[in-house]
Amino acid sequence: MQMNKRVQSLAIMNRIILYTVIIGTCFFISHIAVNGTNEIIGKDVVKNISYKLPEGWNASSSDKQFRLLEVSLDTNEDFSVVIFNNIQGTADQNLNRWIGQFKKDDSFDRENIVVKRDSLDSKYITSIEMYGTYEVPRMGNNTLPVEIKPNYGLLGGVVEFPNSLYFIKAVGNDELIKENSASFDEFLYSIELN
Repeated sequence: MQMNKRVQSLAIMNRIILYTVIIGTCFFISHIAVNGTNEIIGKDVVKNISYKLPEGWNASSSDKQFRLLEVSLDTNEDFSVVIFNNIQGTADQNLNRWIGQFKKDDSFDRENIVVKRDSLDSKYITSIEMYGTYEVPRMGNNTLPVEIKPNYGLLGGVVEFPNSLYFIKAVGNDELIKENSASFDEFLYSIELN
């Protein structure tokens, strides 16, 4: 008789655990269906893309034309990242534009420009890394004074989805660019369409 009560209480306990797991799973699936997985995996969202920000980077949405996001370092050092969309040109045209932002002086070595291309299931990524004397773009406003930055670097990336292109450009002191190169790649590859 005592054995029967024990078996009954174990069966009841197993049912309670099973129902709790089923209900918890249903809530979890509902949460994902409504909110997506970005919050769970630590991704942030801007417009129609999600991304994972590297540690030590701060991001803010941009209200400037074509810019989605502006990123800086926690330390406020000479390093910035901008994400653009809806700008003109292909990946290669933008790489050439970025190369053209460096002066062709003694600090510029075209052979040290590193371009990588990577084809993934849902996107195609092109990236560039280069160093030299950077001329800050005047964005069509030729009345602005020319601003030259020696010992500068650029990390650029283009993320191509079937119907959209996103351009990511980091510029800054060449040492900071080198230090943040791996973080930039991590950021670049984390970008997904929502």
